[in-house]
This record gives sequence, C-alpha cells and structure tokens, in this order.
Amino acid sequence: MTNKSPEKPEQEYQWEAQIRMALDAASMSIWNFDIQSNQITRSDNLEVLFGLDQDNFNHSYEAILDCIHIQDREFVKHIYQEAIANGGAFEIEFRVVLADGSIRWLASKGVVSQNSSGVSVRICGVDTDITQRKLAVEQLRQSEERFQIVALATNDVLRDWDLLTNKVWWNQSVQTLFGYTAEQIDLDAIWWRERIHPDDRTRITADTRTAIDSGKQFWSNEYRFLRKDGTYAYIFDRVYVVHDQTGKPVRMIGAMMDITDRKRVQAELQRQNLRSQLFANITLKIRQSLQIDEILQTSVTEVQKLLQADRVLILQLHGSASFLAVKEAVVPGLPIVLGQNITDPCFDEGYIQKYSQGRISAISNIEKAQFQPCHIEFLQQFAVKANLVVPIFRQNQLWGLLIAHQCLHTRQWTNWEIGLLRQLADQIGIALAQSLILEQETKQRQELTRSNEELQQFAFIASHDLQEPLRKIKTFGERLKITCSDSLSEQGRDYLERMQNAALRMQTLIEDLLTLSRVTTRAQPFVAVNLAQITQEVLSDLEVRIQQTDGQIEVGELPVIQADPLQMRQLLQNLIGNALKFQRQNQPPIIKIYGQFLNNHPDDLALGTAYFQIVVEDNGIGFAEKYLDRIFNVFQRLHSRSEYEGTGIGLAICRKITERHHGTITAQSQPGAGAIFIVTLPINS
Repeated sequence: MTNKSPEKPEQEYQWEAQIRMALDAASMSIWNFDIQSNQITRSDNLEVLFGLDQDNFNHSYEAILDCIHIQDREFVKHIYQEAIANGGAFEIEFRVVLADGSIRWLASKGVVSQNSSGVSVRICGVDTDITQRKLAVEQLRQSEERFQIVALATNDVLRDWDLLTNKVWWNQSVQTLFGYTAEQIDLDAIWWRERIHPDDRTRITADTRTAIDSGKQFWSNEYRFLRKDGTYAYIFDRVYVVHDQTGKPVRMIGAMMDITDRKRVQAELQRQNLRSQLFANITLKIRQSLQIDEILQTSVTEVQKLLQADRVLILQLHGSASFLAVKEAVVPGLPIVLGQNITDPCFDEGYIQKYSQGRISAISNIEKAQFQPCHIEFLQQFAVKANLVVPIFRQNQLWGLLIAHQCLHTRQWTNWEIGLLRQLADQIGIALAQSLILEQETKQRQELTRSNEELQQFAFIASHDLQEPLRKIKTFGERLKITCSDSLSEQGRDYLERMQNAALRMQTLIEDLLTLSRVTTRAQPFVAVNLAQITQEVLSDLEVRIQQTDGQIEVGELPVIQADPLQMRQLLQNLIGNALKFQRQNQPPIIKIYGQFLNNHPDDLALGTAYFQIVVEDNGIGFAEKYLDRIFNVFQRLHSRSEYEGTGIGLAICRKITERHHGTITAQSQPGAGAIFIVTLPINS
C-alpha cells in the first residue's frame, strides 16, 4: 500500500490516498494478518499506533504482541487464538506501551477468514486509538467516585435536581438530618417544595425560578425546612445550575446545610444585645439623674417594651403583708394598678419571707398553678393570666417586687426573661441604695450649710462685737501702763502685762478664725498664679523674722497654676512661717522651697488631671508622724504656748485652702529631724 504500481490507474491511487487521510484523521489503522506466513500487512500508521520504528518493523505477529501491555498481552493472545480456532469476528480493547513508556489504549476489531476446508488463513482488522475516550471515562469514574464519597462523608444534605424530569436524587443525610426514612422520601421536586415553611415557600420558589430563568450559575438562600418530628430546621441552601451546550438549564446540584444552631446562637446574641441595651439605658438614667422616680419609671417602661408584656409593675413593701404600686407600664384597656395599696388576703408572713429569701415566681397559667382560690381570685381582678415576680432588695433588705403580667393570654416565661428581670431588679436595688445615700448626703449637706451659716454669723460677730471690747481693753491697758505704772506695785504691773498679753492672743485668735471662715466665704476666682513670684513676696513680708533667726531660704523651680492668689499667699506664708518658728535652739533654720510634677496619679485625687507638688522642707524640731492627722485640725497643738506661740489654726487654714483648690496636704517628719510639708494641687483646677 506504500509503493505506487505503474499497472494501477491514477484514479485508484487517488482513492487509496483518500483512505489513508481518513484513517489518519480517525487515528485508525487497517491490517491483514496472514496466519500461514505469520506476517502482517498494514496501513501506514500501524507503527504510529503501536509506537514502532517504521524502518525496523519486521511485520510479525510477535512484534505486535511485544508492544502490548504485559497485563493485557495474555488476554489479547487468547482472543486471537480463540478466533483462529473457531473463526468469526472479535472486538477487544487493550493497552500498548510506547517507546517513551507512555500508555495508549487501542480498540481492535477483526474478522477471521477460512478456506474451503474450514481452516483459518487470514485475519482482517482495524485498530483505533481510544486513549482520549478512556481518559475521559476514567475521569468521569473518579469524579463520580469522589462525589459518592463526599455524599457519604458530609453532614450536608446533597441533592441533584434534574430539571427536565423534575426528579431529585438525595444523599443519605436527608434521612439523618431530617428524620425521614427512604420510603418517606419522594424523588421529585414537589416533595422538597412542600416541606419548605409556608412563610418561606413563596419566596424560595420564586427566587429559584428566577435563578433558573435568568441563566445564573449559582444560587443560595436561607429558609426553614420541615423535619419528620414536625419541627423546622433552618437551612442554608447553595446550588450550582448546570447548563447544556445550548445554555439551557438542565440540573441543579446543591447542598443544604443545617444552620439551626447558628440561628439559635444569633438569636441568643440578639437577646443579649437587647438586654445589654436595656441595662445601658437604665445605667445611663442612673448616671444622668439620681431621681429614683425617673429610674423606676424607666425600668417598667423599658421592660414592658423588651418583654412585650401586658403590664409591668413595681410594688413597694408596706408593713408586713401589703404593697403599694409605685410604678406601672400597662397596655390600654387593662385595669390600672398604679397607686393602689395591694393587700392580698392570702399574703402572710411566710409568703413574704420566701421573697425575702430571694424567691422568684414564674407562673405560665395562674388557673393551673398551685395557688389558693383567694389568690387566684385576687389576680383575676387585674386580668392576670400569667405573671413573673422577682424581689427587689435594698441593702440586703426586701424593698419590693418587680412584676411582669400577661393578661390577654397565658405565657411560658423563658430562662432568659427570668434572668433579665432578676438582673434588672439588682440594678433597681443599686439605684434605691444610691438614692438612700443621696438622701443622707443631702441631709448632711443641709447640715453643713447650716453649720457654715452659723460660722459666718460667728465670723460677723467676731469681727464686730468681739473686736470692739478687745480694742478697749488693749487701749485702756496701754493708758494705764503709761499713766499709772509708777504707782502700781510689782504685782500690779505683772497683772497688767498678763492682761495685755491675753488681749493680744485673743485678737490673734479672732483674726485666725476669721481667716479660716473666709477661705470659702470670701474666696476669690481662680486666675493664673505665678507661685515663684508669690513665694518671693511672702519672703519679703517675712524678711525681719528671717534676719532675726539667721534663716537661710532656698527657692527652686515653681510653676504657674490656676488658683486664688490671696489664698496661695496665705498658704505659703503659714508654711514658711511655721518653718521659721519651730526651729531648734542654737541652730539657724534652713528652709527649702521647691516644686515637682507628678509622674504617678495620686489615688485620692481626680483622674485625667495634671498635678504639681509644692514642697516646704525645714531642719526644725520635727514631730512624730502619729500626730499627722491631728496637726491639720483646728486648735490642735503639739507644744505649749510658752514654748511656741500660735493659735493652732494655721495648718487647718492650709488644709482648707488646698481642699478648696481640689488638692491635698500632708507631711513627713521625725522628732528632731525637721519636717517636709507637701501640697499637691492641680495645675488647672
């Protein structure tokens, strides 16, 4: 077939060429096997199909067998031998191994020819390369195998919906997740559609139809699907739409994931968020206003809104067995309880005692509850069909009850609702305790105001009524000393001297008390105060005393702060004056005045504020720190007047000034080792 013979007409050669082209295009080869000579006559591409060298191919049956895969060789040999022995036709598939080690699949069809004696003499056949078809079939098999494994392994419900026949294939999970037996599952789309929740069915059906008609490749949605036990599972359904070569949708392959637990968690989170919002609202009310009436009204209003209850009440305990309805939120048309004195004939001390011990009552149907008939009758007059009662405690004592009523129908109270009312009752108890504290503080402030008014009256009297007699005593004492000194005895002159000293001490005491009272009554507005300049002015005023004591003063860096300038002068004058006064004998005072910014926040001062410390350090007599709280009180002295002069008011004035500036004052000292007074003030008061 490969050599052109001059005896053949040209038309025949053209015909053979066309056949070769057709065979090449179809990856086919025609061959003849002469059984007697064991030779194979073949078309040009037989060597190509078997991966043989055309120049060295010896055209023998054995050469062909050697190319066949070792696992298929005996099978092919058996088929050939059987065909030669019996005649007829055969059709087989086998693998050949190419020179590069790759595998090729061939489909071989042959017909055995026999002579007149019935002996097989020739086999005519055709071989076709079916490698691509075999690979496609294998890939399809593997894909189908993987799909089956996934269908068995996954918890999701897999379904394959044939849109042409409306039949649906389900995997095993449709039984395990939804509880249906194989006999209860119809293999059509109607069975699936009828089990979608009625509220979701129209939406899902329309959405699915839209996905099919619009040519979408993917579709997903959420809906509720009926279980065998009558409950509904929340489903997240994801579908891939398969189209044919013309673009027509033919199948929908999808997975139904059960998201019931996820939905339950989401619902719980939503309830927790609502609960948190309620607590936030009430907490905000508590912070914005300590008016207990406003807090209680907010509580009943917000609880009724959140629980969708028909009535929410707050009852305050009155006496041993009665309550007063102090707050109410109720839907229109129901009996009003607000303002009524609730006296249940079935209440007794034991009943109240249970609530005092923290009892919570959650009744879903009062007519079926184990109540006394009189108590049921009592509740029915307020149209109550279900109620939830939680005690309210103020400072560990039963104050009242927080009650939710359902009046239009019975109601099963959930653990979440019970927990909500219990926690809210705790918040109300805190608000009540704060209100009580506020009431006590209000009384204390009123008492303090009255005390301050009395102090101001005393200051007025001291500055007018007491000063005038003292001035007369001082004046007439000086005149008596000048005019009658010579005529007085030594004892008389001593009496006169003592009288004048007492008048002087009395005048100093009155002036110090006036100064103490005026820290708040005659306070000046805060302005920018240069502490370094104020210190220099105070040292200038104390110049004579500093010279008399040979004192040494060292002044460090001091800042500018917002303060009352007159009171800052008074503060520094008292501290420096004390350092000069309480000096050790025969040792000149050394006083250091400096300031320092605080890196750490003081525990007893306000957050978010920058503070500065004024330090006055001396080398005087010092004191024991066990007297630290005492020295800042009025009239508290650690030494007699014969040792050190003074009224015992100076440090009390210092403390009052620092408190007015939202600061503190303290000291560090040891007897005989000097003292360090530390004033902590905000830079911007």
